[in-house]
Amino acid sequence: KQAARALEEYWVSLNVNEVQTFLQELNMQAYHHEFVKKAIIMSFSQKDSGPEAREATVAMFEQLTSAGVLSKDDLQWGLTRLLAQLDDQALDNPHCVDQATDFAASMVAGELVSVPFLRRCRLLRIGGTTGLRVLDSVQRKTPEYCKRHLDTSHFKRELQTMILEFFNSGDEAEFGRCVRELAPLSDEKSAELIRKIMVLAMERSGAECEMALKLLVWLHRHEELDSTMIEKGFDDMYSRMDDLTLDVPDAAEMAQSFVVEAKKAKLLRRSWPETEEEEEHQ
Repeated sequence: KQAARALEEYWVSLNVNEVQTFLQELNMQAYHHEFVKKAIIMSFSQKDSGPEAREATVAMFEQLTSAGVLSKDDLQWGLTRLLAQLDDQALDNPHCVDQATDFAASMVAGELVSVPFLRRCRLLRIGGTTGLRVLDSVQRKTPEYCKRHLDTSHFKRELQTMILEFFNSGDEAEFGRCVRELAPLSDEKSAELIRKIMVLAMERSGAECEMALKLLVWLHRHEELDSTMIEKGFDDMYSRMDDLTLDVPDAAEMAQSFVVEAKKAKLLRRSWPETEEEEEHQ
């Protein structure tokens, strides 16, 4: 109730300092994400529930974050909690899905939440079908942010999440969609993607190795990856075999199985690992 009153007063006065003082005196940092969720939901029902209420709330978040009162984690958890409750919210407010989409897009534009965070929410299916609808709409509304290249550490984390989620779900089409979101991929990143699919499978079980091969076939058939990229991925894996064997003692045998099956599926040339130039000179 106290939070609701502080927020109502803010939308009248637009005085962020009063909200800041309220949160500091309350001294309940563990619940700041709930304050974020509440602020977003309450902004939907303001008399002026259009862009003005949204912009005022986003501006409040920006100032509270700059002042160190709210953290990026608070904002991310608050948005996650909102996505998870959208179906319930829609019972009272049929417009909440559109309002949540606009609000999340404003948070991306204000760099309060990152695109990799939204991608993780999507991979984890936060908010079920309704959450996915919001996240997809946010990406369409903010193409200039969503197409921004990931830095190396974000890219590696993203790959890990995508591949592990695929091993859980077996959803090749969803994995393909994630690859398209990361496009355009450099040769190095394409090779890393292919190597990681195989290596993470080898670290698990034979079932995952079969899934990994089917995924590579699917990606190749749907033109998400071409033969040259796939060969580079295999080259990349073999170039790291010494390190890989330390973690997976049977790595060489498992890699050989991948090669045999990949040649059968026409992912690799019969003569690989010879280069195409060597092949021509024979």
